[in-house]
Amino acid sequence: MSSFEISNLKADDLPMLQPLLTGSAFQPMRYLAKELGADLTDFWSRSIADLAAGSASRAFFVTRSGSPLGLLIYADNPWETDLFGRKAATINTFVVDGSAPDKLSMAQSILDHAIQDATSRGAQFLLGKTYTDDLTCIHALESRGFQLMDTIVDCVYDVRRTPLASIQRPALPEGVSLRLAAPSDREELVAVAGASFREHFGRYHADERLGRDLATKAYEQWMRSSLDGYADWIHLAIAADKIVGFSVWKRPSKAESQLKVRVGHYSIAGIHPDFHGKGLFTALTYAGMQSLEGIADVIEGPTHINNYGVQFGYAKMGWRVLSDARHSFHKWID
Repeated sequence: MSSFEISNLKADDLPMLQPLLTGSAFQPMRYLAKELGADLTDFWSRSIADLAAGSASRAFFVTRSGSPLGLLIYADNPWETDLFGRKAATINTFVVDGSAPDKLSMAQSILDHAIQDATSRGAQFLLGKTYTDDLTCIHALESRGFQLMDTIVDCVYDVRRTPLASIQRPALPEGVSLRLAAPSDREELVAVAGASFREHFGRYHADERLGRDLATKAYEQWMRSSLDGYADWIHLAIAADKIVGFSVWKRPSKAESQLKVRVGHYSIAGIHPDFHGKGLFTALTYAGMQSLEGIADVIEGPTHINNYGVQFGYAKMGWRVLSDARHSFHKWID
């Protein structure tokens, strides 16, 4: 095959990427691809333009004979930089033309370019995510020292197909009530998150470089960020005037609200170990679904591939489990 060229992406280059994006099997929210059609590609294109324009982002693309065949965008990740005490960055976009015979070589080359660039800018940690069937990008990441940390299953509740009124409200255990979080709940909510996720198995806990204490702090910090504006609603389960569970929700973004299918987001839920098996997850899930009623047409929520309890809870509430799945990879740059 003829050689290819890697260049910095400029705003003027974005229109030429359209065929690459249109032909990709790995668009975001691809479970809506048939319903949204070209609107989904346009949404992705605008998202890429916003990412590439960010002051903390770096974007590169691969061309052969003037035709774009690959794209990679990474950005500084201040949230994880603060958490880890080491400069962290996230690969937000990694796409290669699946029809190219040398697609793996191209993926490896643009990834090498990004790693070298990130290292020159002081990055010590890189996060990469792929769909579980994006074998080209998976193999490229693995070949460059990225390690698989977890697999996330995307689950979806379609309000149009299963109206909330058709779902029976979950019963609460005696002595348990629900309410929205307030700023005064901050430290108690953080403590409950720590207790809920200390024995977790997500990507933070899977990374031996982090250790269990720092991994657990990630979820504690998640609660602080949620109260500080990341979340639109935090529903709490209360027993004996103590927080014993929570669920965190986000309304559709401005860009998502412009799609003909508005997508809301279930961010995370946690239950104190003393209250496992009492139906709090389904009750907190129902409460969040109520918050998004009339605002979202579809709600997406993640869970780990082996978190069968959550998957069972989703299914009880009318969610479609296994709508898609993604891997997370970590690379430490020593």
